[in-house]
Amino acid sequence: MKTRLLLLLVIPMLMIVCVTPALGARTIPASNETNQLTVVTSAAAIGSVTAHTTIVYTQGNGNLTDNPPLESGEGQSTIAYTEDTLAVNGAVTYDKYTNLDTGNQGPNGDNLETERIIEYSAEGDGQTGGRMLSSEEILVDTAATGTIDSAGCCPWGSGQDQVLPANNDIVVAGSTMDVTEASVASTSGARTTSSSVDTPVELTYSVNIQGINQTPGDMNEAAQGSATAYVSANLQEGLGNETAKGTDVQYSDVTSASGLFDLAKEVSYTSG
Repeated sequence: MKTRLLLLLVIPMLMIVCVTPALGARTIPASNETNQLTVVTSAAAIGSVTAHTTIVYTQGNGNLTDNPPLESGEGQSTIAYTEDTLAVNGAVTYDKYTNLDTGNQGPNGDNLETERIIEYSAEGDGQTGGRMLSSEEILVDTAATGTIDSAGCCPWGSGQDQVLPANNDIVVAGSTMDVTEASVASTSGARTTSSSVDTPVELTYSVNIQGINQTPGDMNEAAQGSATAYVSANLQEGLGNETAKGTDVQYSDVTSASGLFDLAKEVSYTSG
């Protein structure tokens, strides 16, 4: 039996949730034509910096324009990512890497990868009233009707000899912050497209917020302001290739800190 693993790390606590359905969300083969988009951003200012990113990538093994409903054996998956950062009246450095690849990915690959490093101090420009507002979120949404092997409207790759049940899974992770001083490092990744149905769907997210050049454990040098990091999951799995629901998981985890604070969270979701 394959497993689904949802792993969350909240400093200083470790929480593991493990669910074992018959089969979980499955990856979808890439289209005949694929695309790759890579963006590297670097900005620094004594003053203000704004940044906004929106990505929505949807892949299906049928015609996306007539969904819903999904036909027998049809699946559709979406990766969505958004980030908004506004840093004003301070000293700020902002570096970000984004890579989107719609091609088939192996067990160690991702269709979307992001890395972000920000440092902000409201006192850096010698004025008062500065602050940084920043939010970031990544989502994976997969849905499929049940089928056996490649029966139905669309194949799920060749050589498969198994029942592929229906599923409808949504996982969301992200963070928000309102700070006057902080050093922020975050990463995200997601995979929904592969040539093999045995390659799992995946979502990862991590964020670490602390003071600039903070000595570990010294809360007098910690980040200043408030922040929240979160994850939620709605996992519904079918029985065989029928429409009956065999698994239903609802999960929510929210952690907030304010004042002088450190906050870190790691999320890892893998389908079965």
